Amino acid sequence: MAAADDKSKVEYPTMDLAQKRADLLNEDVIGVDRQKLREELLEAVKANAMLPYYEKHLCPAPLGLVDEALKAELKKRNEEELAKIEEKITDAKENLGDMEVRDGLLAKADFFNRIGDKEKAIEAYDGCFDKSVGVGGKLDNILTLIRIAFFFDDKALAKKQIDRAKVELSKGGDWERRNKLKVYEGIYFMMTKEWKQAAELFINVMPTFTASEIVDFKDFVFYTVILSLTSLDRAAIRENVVRAPEVLSAVKETPNLQEFMESYYYCRYRECMESFVPIIDLVRKDKYLRPHLKYFMRTMRLNAYRQFLASYRTVTLDAMASAFGVSTGFLDAELSSFIASGKLTCKIDKVGNIIESTEADTRNQVYVEIIKQGDLLLNRMQKLSGAIDM
Repeated sequence: MAAADDKSKVEYPTMDLAQKRADLLNEDVIGVDRQKLREELLEAVKANAMLPYYEKHLCPAPLGLVDEALKAELKKRNEEELAKIEEKITDAKENLGDMEVRDGLLAKADFFNRIGDKEKAIEAYDGCFDKSVGVGGKLDNILTLIRIAFFFDDKALAKKQIDRAKVELSKGGDWERRNKLKVYEGIYFMMTKEWKQAAELFINVMPTFTASEIVDFKDFVFYTVILSLTSLDRAAIRENVVRAPEVLSAVKETPNLQEFMESYYYCRYRECMESFVPIIDLVRKDKYLRPHLKYFMRTMRLNAYRQFLASYRTVTLDAMASAFGVSTGFLDAELSSFIASGKLTCKIDKVGNIIESTEADTRNQVYVEIIKQGDLLLNRMQKLSGAIDM
């Protein structure tokens, strides 16, 4: 069990800062106190002397023009702290051993990480890597670099470091770091719209989730539900999401999430569409999911339409519109778009106002094939019986 000090240790970079910055830059986000967010960002900048992050990523947007007096103060603090670290590294090289040198280099890397200097932090952690002892230390180094990549939305850096981590894990490594890497890789897949792979990784690691330094468990459950509903089949959703104890333990912490999940799975489509709206707002706000908002909206509606139509050979447009709580005009336009793109295998009879499924009846085909195979088997058995009687 980790010591209390380890649990209370702040892991940099802190992801909530990146989310607050994203909220301020995203004009579509509603229901947030923008002035309060600006104050919280500025407070974090002052507390951690984050001059590089302040200059490059917060000014002029979203905090406005650089405060020259604050800049001078932060620069002085950074120079003084870095000078002390360099002094310790020099002393370690001249008078102490490799472990002390490694600790000094790691302190320097952590310093650049804390103040938000991306390039120097990456360079410093790379310098620490070879001096790290054991697979665990090297993996901690790489996991930190992945967090930096996520903090700055650098997908190329994240992919590079995830691949490095897998190489190190092939040499060993404990289960906790393996699980953390699955969460990190899942977030990368989420960012690159490979949602099925992300959902499968999140489901796999959920019972032993420990990566709270990258995402709160509440948000992790939110991601798992959203990704699963858009990419997995009903059987997987039932076993791994709707009935999962870990999901049920935290799903209520996100408003409307349980209603959305259960109404979709249990085919309560009107309720699903009603709870869909606030869920869209949550996706729009999230820094990882927002770039894929249109994909999420379109895919979820498509999945719901497919699920509904799977139960019918024919259904009236009015009946389906009523089930979803939308107008027939809206539904007609939606279905026509999906049919034209080949996403739905049905057709709309405008004269009869009927939707007809054109998907092959696979169950009937399987039944016919079984009958044919049975007839062949009986014929062979009769021939064999006749040959034995002779």
